[in-house]
Amino acid sequence: MDVEKAVMERRSIRAYHAEPVPEPILKDIMERALWSPSWGNTQPWKLTLVSGETLRKIQETYVTSMGEGREASPDYDMPSQYSDAQKTRYQGLGRDLFTAFGIGREDKEKRLQYYLDMVRCFGAPHVIYLHLDKEFHPYALMDGGIILQTIALLAVEKGLGSCFLAQSVRYPDVIRKYAGIPEDQALIMGLSIGRPLEDHPGGLFRSERGAPEEFLRFVD
Repeated sequence: MDVEKAVMERRSIRAYHAEPVPEPILKDIMERALWSPSWGNTQPWKLTLVSGETLRKIQETYVTSMGEGREASPDYDMPSQYSDAQKTRYQGLGRDLFTAFGIGREDKEKRLQYYLDMVRCFGAPHVIYLHLDKEFHPYALMDGGIILQTIALLAVEKGLGSCFLAQSVRYPDVIRKYAGIPEDQALIMGLSIGRPLEDHPGGLFRSERGAPEEFLRFVD
């Protein structure tokens, strides 16, 4: 698969087959992703792949925490302010997702189930957690995004799907407890990975993109 095809075929997968991906495939993807660029070749990233019973314990503890009304406490704050254009895109994504999933505007039960599915990473058999030294420079965030995107593209080549999930790191102490991530590491992002359910809206949905003129300038 060439790079252009991988870029155009990658999408955020929100429904997965339950069976695990063979370990050699995951190991190959993650090792090749280590060739991603980073500022000054500092390679600040750490990646922990979690599967099986450990992942189940993390996700069920998340569900319990949400049910008890426990406030999220991510190591790195999620966005809370947007420009008008960004807000329009963000709200549009939610509207289009709920339409694709057949979730009505007033259907609180189905919306709650969707959010619970989200914290369970939509049934993915694996989650890759990106973590950085707690005193990281913002450049390390850029480098972390680069390596996760590289993993997402390499996954496409293997017939797999992925989804960047900020909700997967809303309770970092839970991840540390079960996955053995040191206290001096900040949990930044989780990337679900597995084989997409192609007959499910979560395996087929693709978000809209703005027109090139919204983002690109060319100056001679």
